[in-house]
Amino acid sequence: MSKYTLFLVTLAIAILAYWAWNYDPRVSELNSLLSQDSELGSYPYQFKVIELNNGMAVISSPRSAQVSVLKFLSIIKPNLPRNDTNHPEVIAAQKELAHHQQKAKKMVLSQPDVNQVNWELDKSWFAGYGIYVDN
Repeated sequence: MSKYTLFLVTLAIAILAYWAWNYDPRVSELNSLLSQDSELGSYPYQFKVIELNNGMAVISSPRSAQVSVLKFLSIIKPNLPRNDTNHPEVIAAQKELAHHQQKAKKMVLSQPDVNQVNWELDKSWFAGYGIYVDN
């Protein structure tokens, strides 16, 4: 076996071990719950539970003080007016986002083992669109 092949096998084992160590079946169940909802499932952004620890669920979000909500909206609705935050379409899009985020929160909080939700900016989602967010 070549050194390169041995390196690739070792890397694959390390990745699998890391995944198995960090895999939480309950988080997967919560994410299935969210994705199976027709309203949330059809929204351009998919809210996901990142972790569940002692009743506190951390859910991904495209909203944060770090990134303008208009930046997010310009990605999912590129035809929105970009500079007019008071435009009725922009206001409607913000309300739609808030509605979906609130629905995701309520669904997760409805689970007996969840009593709190915290939000975490989905930096990887933004990175997929070429927007990199500093910590």
